Amino acid sequence: MGNEMKGGVSGMALWAKLRDFLTALPRMRWMRPLAVKLEWGRENVLSIKGRFLGTLRVKGNNNRIDVPPSAQFRGHIFIQGNNINVSVGEHCRLVADIVVKGSNQSVSIGEGTTFASVYLLCIEASHIRIGRWCMFSREIEVRTSDAHSLLDRKTGKRLNPAASVTIGDHVWVGVGSIINKGTTIADDCVVGAKSFVNKPFAESGSLIAGVPAKIIKKDITWHRGRKRKYSPAEMEEWRLPPSDL
Repeated sequence: MGNEMKGGVSGMALWAKLRDFLTALPRMRWMRPLAVKLEWGRENVLSIKGRFLGTLRVKGNNNRIDVPPSAQFRGHIFIQGNNINVSVGEHCRLVADIVVKGSNQSVSIGEGTTFASVYLLCIEASHIRIGRWCMFSREIEVRTSDAHSLLDRKTGKRLNPAASVTIGDHVWVGVGSIINKGTTIADDCVVGAKSFVNKPFAESGSLIAGVPAKIIKKDITWHRGRKRKYSPAEMEEWRLPPSDL
């Protein structure tokens, strides 16, 4: 059945439900108790079936968080708004802080993806979609907004509107990189360390780097191993379903 909690109650009934939910968690899977805070709202569903070390904070209605049995998550998830969906794929290993504010938004992370240390900010009616079998290093930010407005002084018009971020399958993002609003990265790409990516890159097999980022080399791929040479079959392993890590 897994560990699933659904909101929609208040007062003593809410705390009783929360107590029962925490009691039902498999104790051996946590280094410390999972902290859950439902500040207000109705019909919120927290489906935490994998290993989760950190906190969940939800403010709003009809929101959902899914962590499947084979996934591991360490960090914090904060939702403020309505109709928000945060989903983690099977076999993910994530160290992350995820912040979603607004309504009708989503953050999805595909199966087999790993984060060493990543901050995701999804606000202003936008979405973040990260594909399967990606590898993100540490001190990385993925954000759909600058969080403040840059204005044209003559017209008062905002020059930096929010925009969704889409990252394809099998993308390696190097340490200290920022993936900014409006970015699209095709499958099987590499983003160099400390790059600032702020536009679409539609060609798969690209090495992307710089501030701002540009294509440095084409027709590349990558592998999690460290051998001197890989066979064609090994270079295509990522296209297969991820094994249980």
